[in-house]
Amino acid sequence: MLLLTACEPERQPNTQALVLPERFTTPHVTDQAQAAGLTLVLSDNGGGCQLQVGKTAPPVWLKPMAPCYFMKSPGAAQAQVYRHDKTTAVVAVVGTPVKGNRCGREVQGLVIKGGAVTPSAYVMQGSVHCADQGLQNFQYELFAK
Repeated sequence: MLLLTACEPERQPNTQALVLPERFTTPHVTDQAQAAGLTLVLSDNGGGCQLQVGKTAPPVWLKPMAPCYFMKSPGAAQAQVYRHDKTTAVVAVVGTPVKGNRCGREVQGLVIKGGAVTPSAYVMQGSVHCADQGLQNFQYELFAK
């Protein structure tokens, strides 16, 4: 029987710790979508969730905390768009993160009508929702009121 051993010269432990910032210092995109002919972009801006509609409109702060994501149609990569009526569409944003991939405790709707996007007054809170699971139609109706 042959026994092989290897000797390593004495190494000093690496005592330098890599310090990572808790948040990016500049806003960064967390998700984007196309809905009702508009480009919607979500950003993490200092821990807050910001919505940018197109390139020229001023950004709008949303209630859920960043990182925030658009609710997706189950099994699809694109944002779930609910048609409330012939002129109104609703998309939802999930944020205020919890453990889980793209999951959060708050969901806010974005009501799209006549080329304008308005955050819903109603915000679902308390339950955990994940972006990849989508929402039910009755939940979108709550945002459209």
